[in-house]
Amino acid sequence: MIMKAAKLPQTLTLDHVSPATRLLEKRRQMFEVQEALDAQKEEFARREDAFHRREEGLRKKDLELQESLIKFNKFLQENESKRNRAVKRASDEVKQRLSKEHEVSRLQTQLAALQKESDALGAQVRHHLKYTRYLELVQEAVPEDYPEVSDLVNRYHTLRETNRDLNRNQVTHEEESESKRLEFTAFQKERANEILTFNNRIAALQRGLEREELQAVKLQHETDANLRATTQKTLALGQIVMAISNLLQRCTSGIHGQILKHVEGSFHAQGGSLNPVGGDSHEVSGAAGSAPGAPASSTSTPAAATGHKSLGGISEADVIHHGQRAVADLDVVAAYMTDFTAIVQGRLDAQRAQKKAAAAAASQATGSNGAVVVTAGDGSHVATSSVAGGPGSSSTVIHSAR
Repeated sequence: MIMKAAKLPQTLTLDHVSPATRLLEKRRQMFEVQEALDAQKEEFARREDAFHRREEGLRKKDLELQESLIKFNKFLQENESKRNRAVKRASDEVKQRLSKEHEVSRLQTQLAALQKESDALGAQVRHHLKYTRYLELVQEAVPEDYPEVSDLVNRYHTLRETNRDLNRNQVTHEEESESKRLEFTAFQKERANEILTFNNRIAALQRGLEREELQAVKLQHETDANLRATTQKTLALGQIVMAISNLLQRCTSGIHGQILKHVEGSFHAQGGSLNPVGGDSHEVSGAAGSAPGAPASSTSTPAAATGHKSLGGISEADVIHHGQRAVADLDVVAAYMTDFTAIVQGRLDAQRAQKKAAAAAASQATGSNGAVVVTAGDGSHVATSSVAGGPGSSSTVIHSAR
């Protein structure tokens, strides 16, 4: 820093100089500053070059160090792999040695077992030599059937296999027989259960049939009772209709029936086809009269079976029709009865007037000849009493007039 400060241009104090001098001074200072700047640039370039060379040297040393480190790592890895291979090879060799030792021990044990088995088989062979001798004797006895001992042995094996097959077949057949027996037992139980179920169902149906028969008998009795009640009602209706018809006939017959024409404005005159005297009323009475003699059963007639639809063979419309006609006939009879009552009342009033007139006439005649006229209440009998010949004699005359 001291060197840099020494190289900087000195600043002169020119307060009272000309502008040209000042310009020259400024140029000199600028030139000196430029030289100092160039010197510093050269110094910086030199130092930068030194730094680059040093950096390059450090980079080379670093690369060399890395290469040596890589080589050392490779060396360590190779040594580690060699050591691992050696350890593994040693472990494998130990395992192989142990395996071989176990195998040797196993083979020795197996050899001992085979030796024992060989000894046992040898003893068994020595023991079975007598059977071999026996088979040879048998073969020599029947050489035509068994030329060789092997044929005899084969025959034995064949018979043994056949016996084994027969035993297996017997066991199989016994198992099948047992299964069939169990199936048959189950089938018998199932059929017995079904028979019991059907018997219970038959009993239930029988009880239901008995209940239905009782219900049918009850309904038959109710039907018969309804039929009898209907017959009685039909009879009563026929009697009522006949009574009304008879009353109407009595009202319309004779001279008063010809004089009083109440039938012309009644239900008969409006219907046109109704006969107040006879006709349908006799049909109703005939049906009512024949109903009590009919059997009280549901098989008599379809009309009797329906009950409310028909009465004694007459439909409900006919009953309504006869009822309307009976009401109309009753209205006509009531009109006739009203007229008859008025006629009788008028007749009674006339008779009372006649009685009063006769009584007045008698009272007047009594004063002249002493005769008394008595008129009956119905105007049919008149009695006249007269007194003649003075106070001492009297005579009574009774006239009967209709």
